[in-house]
Amino acid sequence: MALIIEDGTGKPDAESYASAEDLTLYAVKFGVVIPADVPTREALLRRSALAMDGMTWKGRKMSSDQALAWPRRGVELDCEIKPDNYLPARIQYGQMALAAEIHQDDIDPVESRKGAVIRERVEGAVDTEYATISNTSGKLLPAAPDRPSRTQFADYLQKRGLFAIRA
Repeated sequence: MALIIEDGTGKPDAESYASAEDLTLYAVKFGVVIPADVPTREALLRRSALAMDGMTWKGRKMSSDQALAWPRRGVELDCEIKPDNYLPARIQYGQMALAAEIHQDDIDPVESRKGAVIRERVEGAVDTEYATISNTSGKLLPAAPDRPSRTQFADYLQKRGLFAIRA
């Protein structure tokens, strides 16, 4: 089933900002691993678009009937309010980066990754022990906060960077 691509008109049935072919070109340009078959690439793009809908973007949806978060009205960037049908290229690139990150987490789950070597013993055979990394350690995260996709989205998110909270 072919993806329905958002073109800036606020389609009520849009599923993605990029096509499977766009994702293939992105993977070649940036050297990321993606699935070989088109249906799986399309599924990754749908998953990344859903993840993007959960982000807090500048402005508000152009129409309440549109399926995806973009296009948006009232987006101010560099002291300029962008047109209502503005669909930034960084949104498309960010979605493709996020799709590649989600795929990486699918093929190499955070739970199965190894931490730093904390002990190595050599007595005939090599015995290596790795540190355990819990998901709450903040050292390894599933796709999202501190990945390339987040830098693509930075100018368009409601908040960006680090925030200090005064107690």
